[in-house]
Amino acid sequence: MAKSAWPHFVTALDLFQGISQRDARKIASLCTEKWFPRGMRIFREGDTADCLCVLRKGLVKLISLSDKGRETILHIVKPDEVFGELLLSEEKRPFTAIALEGSMVLVISKDSLLELLSVAPTLAMNFIRLLSKRLATVERGLAESSHTWSYHRLARVLLQLSEEYGEEVAAGTLINVRLTHEDLANLIGTSRETVTTQLSKFTRAGLLKRQARLFVVTKSSLSDFIRSEDLRFANLPLSPAVSSPRNQMRRFA
Repeated sequence: MAKSAWPHFVTALDLFQGISQRDARKIASLCTEKWFPRGMRIFREGDTADCLCVLRKGLVKLISLSDKGRETILHIVKPDEVFGELLLSEEKRPFTAIALEGSMVLVISKDSLLELLSVAPTLAMNFIRLLSKRLATVERGLAESSHTWSYHRLARVLLQLSEEYGEEVAAGTLINVRLTHEDLANLIGTSRETVTTQLSKFTRAGLLKRQARLFVVTKSSLSDFIRSEDLRFANLPLSPAVSSPRNQMRRFA
């Protein structure tokens, strides 16, 4: 199977694994739940980093904005995943979190988290693992982005979305998340026009279809395509004429 477009985020189960019943009751007493309707910001880049979040229900996108206002989607958070964990190393939020749909978020304040980490060594060790895994996620993402073209990254993201949010239907695997071409462009770091062109080529190649506002992919064909591209990239000569993006896209035209 092809590699994930992004490694899985740490879940609440990972964070709270192995803690005692006493610590579990303490954690529960310090948590609050907040509801965010679709499109509402949970926190904004530059806000004070004052709480740790666990998504209970819904979907949340984590985004970063360039100086020119260009949006990059860093991750789409699924239920039970942890986010906002950089509150101990960063005084300000380094990215923005927005509810993609109505979302219930479990919130632990910074002061409460510090209290828990000081009295629950198992939780403290799990939190260190969380930060280590997140660093590895960032490093792998940077490595993949620097060694693949946009159509390759798009195929990986579509496969990953189908694995995480897919529902099997007669035509293939329905990705049960409403994403625009702009959203996909922001996920892989390219333009909306490029994504639109590449999706058209994927459609002609039989890798995906549209069903209303959702995508339906053929996972086996998409996996085969990604695998063949992985092998081809591994054997590419270091020649500008061969490895330029224009020449790569000619092959896929």
